[in-house]
Amino acid sequence: MSPRTRHRHVAAAVVVTIVAASACGLPVDERVQPFDDVPFDLTATSTTTTTTLPPPEPAATTTVPPAELITTTTLVRTEPTDIFFVLRGSGELQRVTVSLPSPVSRQLLINQLESVPDGTGDTLRTSVASGLLRDFTVDRGVASVELSSAALNRLSSLQQRRAIAQVVLTLSLFTTPEGGIGQVILNADGEPLSVFVPSRGASSEPGEALAYSDFAVLISGTPATTTTSPPVTSSTVPVSTAAPTTTADTSSATTVTSTPPSADTTTATSSTTSTASTTPPDTADTE
Repeated sequence: MSPRTRHRHVAAAVVVTIVAASACGLPVDERVQPFDDVPFDLTATSTTTTTTLPPPEPAATTTVPPAELITTTTLVRTEPTDIFFVLRGSGELQRVTVSLPSPVSRQLLINQLESVPDGTGDTLRTSVASGLLRDFTVDRGVASVELSSAALNRLSSLQQRRAIAQVVLTLSLFTTPEGGIGQVILNADGEPLSVFVPSRGASSEPGEALAYSDFAVLISGTPATTTTSPPVTSSTVPVSTAAPTTTADTSSATTVTSTPPSADTTTATSSTTSTASTTPPDTADTE
C-alpha cells in the first residue's frame, strides 16, 4: 500500500469516529424549559421543630464517713449461770450467778471456774487451778469429768477438797443442750477417782457418782450436820478428869463435847446414861 493510500484510510477513520461521537452526545439547547409538575413534593415547604430539653439533674452524692467513725452494735444473748467459788477466810463455798453468752459451752464454763469474776478478788478465790479440769461430757444426766493428775497433785489436801466441791456443785446446777446434770463422776487421767465426801465424812468409791447434796454442807450459810453417838452405860465408860468444853446438864442425861476431833470421847457419869459427840473437822480454809 502506498503512503498516500494509507493517509486516506486514517483520515476516513477519524471522520467516522467524530460522527459516531456526535450521534451519542446530548443535544445542546440553550433555552430554559420550565416544568409544571415537580415530582415527589420537591416544592413543599419543610418545617423544622426545635425541642429544648431541660438540663440533666446532678447525680446524687453519698458521703461515706471514715471507718473510725462507724459504730456497729451487736446484741449478744446471755443466760444466767451459777458458779461456786471459795470465800476467803472462812473457806466456805459461795454461789455466784454470772451472765455468759448463750449457749454456754463446756470450755467457757471451765474458764469461769478457773478465775473469779471481776471485782470479787478481795472476797472470793478459786481452788480450780488452770489445767486441772480438762473437760467433761454429759450422758443421760451424768457428767463424766476428766481431771489432770499432775495439776491435782500440786494442790494441798484442803485445796483438792475445795476444787472437787467447786466442780461437783457447779456442774450439778449446769444445764446442757441435752438437759440438766444430776450426778458427776470424777476421773484423773482416765482412772476412776476416789474423793472425800463432806456429807459422809468419808471417801467415795473410785468412780462413784456424786451429787449436789454430797457437798452442800460446804456452802456458806448451810447449817452443819451433827452426829450423836449411841448412849452407853456409865459402868462401861471411864470417868475423864479433863475439863469438858461444853456440858449440858439435864435430869436424865449429860452431853459432853470435846473440841479436838482426834481426841477420845469424853463422857461424864450420871444416874442414868451419858451421850458423847465430837465436833466435825474444821472446814475453814487455812491456805
